[in-house]
Amino acid sequence: MPKSYWETVPGKNIPSSLELYPVVYSYLQEGYKILDIGCGFGKISLELASSGYSVTGIDINSEAARLSRAVAKSLEHDRKMEGMTEFVVANAIDLPFRGSSFDFAVMQAFLTSVPDPQARTRIIQDTFRVLRPGGYLYLVEFGQNWHLKLYRKRYLQDFPVTKEEGSFLALNPETGEVEFIAHHFSEKELVFLLVNCGFEIDYFRVEELKTRTGNRINGFVVVAKKL
Repeated sequence: MPKSYWETVPGKNIPSSLELYPVVYSYLQEGYKILDIGCGFGKISLELASSGYSVTGIDINSEAARLSRAVAKSLEHDRKMEGMTEFVVANAIDLPFRGSSFDFAVMQAFLTSVPDPQARTRIIQDTFRVLRPGGYLYLVEFGQNWHLKLYRKRYLQDFPVTKEEGSFLALNPETGEVEFIAHHFSEKELVFLLVNCGFEIDYFRVEELKTRTGNRINGFVVVAKKL
């Protein structure tokens, strides 16, 4: 089976344009075990670890995991960081953890990079499985921005290829070549993806998000609870 774009791209080139929103800290409690899904080169995992939480980051990109481990190792002179992170190469569709292993999960602009709707459902289902009852998923995703001419044009012109409303071809900014299919969510689509997999929405807010190319568009910050 051929490797996906995200398995082969240099780990340092994985986009990471978003910061954690403060609401995440109102849910975290001392002793929580956190799973960072699609952790890339570990920016968010390391931020959470520096705040005193045990974090496991997973990514399908082996170089990204290696870079994350190297940065974590370099920070271990700070004793509060020692042993606080683990980085695993894994596919989010089939997480290599037992059920109820984590108190909290993080997904920052991760589902946007998954072009198959069935795969997105399987990812949310497996995230539900590894969270303990009462655990939370913090999720940030780009919304559909039909009011912006640039995105309206891309959604429409790329639909014959993507076959899904709100999806478009993400191009290399320098070469113009297609790198991957990106997906932007409608509010209804994202809510029902979570609810149909067993979550209940505990926090939902529309925020202006920054894309990897520097565009500022509307998106969603969500905290969902495993009932």
